[in-house]
Amino acid sequence: MLPPVPVPVSVPGSVAVRPGGFRGSAPAGGLHRARLGNGLRILVAADHSAPVVSVAVVYDVGNRSEPEGREGFAHLFEHMMFQGSENVPKLAHAKLVNAAGGSFNGVTWPDHTSYYQVLPSGGLELALYLEADRMRAPRLTEENLANQVAVVGQEIRRKVVDNPYGGLPHPHLQAVMFDDFANAHDGWGAADRLATVTVAECEAFFAEYYSPANALLVVCGDATPALVEDLAERHFGAIPASPAPPTVRGCGPRLPEDRHRDHPHPAAVLRAMAAGWRLPDPAPRDGAYPAALLLAEVLANGTDSVLQERLVHRDAVAQQLSMRTGLGGAPFECRDPDVLSLVMFLHPGADPRSALDAGYEELAHLAHRGPAPESLARRAATWATSWLRALDPLGLRVQRLGAFELLHGDAELVWDLPVRIRAIGPAEVADAAAALAAQPRRWVTVTPGAAEPATGAGRAGRLDREGVGA
Repeated sequence: MLPPVPVPVSVPGSVAVRPGGFRGSAPAGGLHRARLGNGLRILVAADHSAPVVSVAVVYDVGNRSEPEGREGFAHLFEHMMFQGSENVPKLAHAKLVNAAGGSFNGVTWPDHTSYYQVLPSGGLELALYLEADRMRAPRLTEENLANQVAVVGQEIRRKVVDNPYGGLPHPHLQAVMFDDFANAHDGWGAADRLATVTVAECEAFFAEYYSPANALLVVCGDATPALVEDLAERHFGAIPASPAPPTVRGCGPRLPEDRHRDHPHPAAVLRAMAAGWRLPDPAPRDGAYPAALLLAEVLANGTDSVLQERLVHRDAVAQQLSMRTGLGGAPFECRDPDVLSLVMFLHPGADPRSALDAGYEELAHLAHRGPAPESLARRAATWATSWLRALDPLGLRVQRLGAFELLHGDAELVWDLPVRIRAIGPAEVADAAAALAAQPRRWVTVTPGAAEPATGAGRAGRLDREGVGA
């Protein structure tokens, strides 16, 4: 039986459920922003269509912020934040949320780490209390650290080391795309290195990055802005203020030469490859980033896309292929630099270099002639529909709003992006294709064979620098 936890049992100011709400568009009342005296930012997206609320605390820290020699530290620390806090015993967070009918999780990305839960709306104060308590004082102990190093080590082995294709596109692709540590290193890390992390390092990481001024509280669903502000002040307001650390930005000049790295793996059955291209800076609203996202749909996604028709159906080179943003998990979920990645699983005997050459040929063709307007409009409509449908679950919606607001100061873009995508014309897609076609070839392969040892800076593999230019 858990020790008693001082969790409020009632939420003042009950919220009436009324019709209307999200329904695929921005909240009727817009987004509400506020800031506490200690620097904690607040974002509220009310949606009273169902008695459900989602709460996320998003911290401006991720894989790019972890120190050299401590690859995978940000993810390990995310695990440590679930090991109890000053007034919440170990495992109590999970039991309390589950008992209230809710769910929870945490996710680490290159530039941010998000902790979120979805509960019946009466559980709003419970979620805020739990998040505030671990923002104030997580239980960073030797026992908890040893336990989570073991858990993370098992996760690395299951998802990456023992999975022949677990490194596609990342963490393998970063090492051929970038030279600077922040962007090139393996964000999973290696279990043997993580085993040397100390509690003192965890305490220093927490003090630097887990302050109110470096965090954003996001609430979506059946709650009013006034109620959220009142409860946030009650639970977060007394947490001491401290300066936010500098943001990790940029990666120096673009590297001119072609690069390839091969990763043999004894469990690989098919040869697979991943290629990457630098995307435009996602920050400017009127920038070229959305056109590159739509280009990926034209080029590779869907059975009638350009590369599907050529490499899968006509030439029978690839068994399957797809393109997506390669670092942040979804569009706009990391700062510049971001990567567009193409992943292909090849038929036996197929040459990955020839398959990549075909990709560059099709990019050149699209740059010259652009896509057909009717085909582009159909793909844009499909993309927009899928994007809005994915926002319906509150757990994903709260994460995307948090990422867009924290990284770009523009949560409204979550709803405006489908409109922006549908307004893109053939000329913008042709320009995006030309920009990608001009970039050097950066690609990795996974081939059947004996595995090479992993390193903290990047999974092992032979790195070939193949001259300058595309």
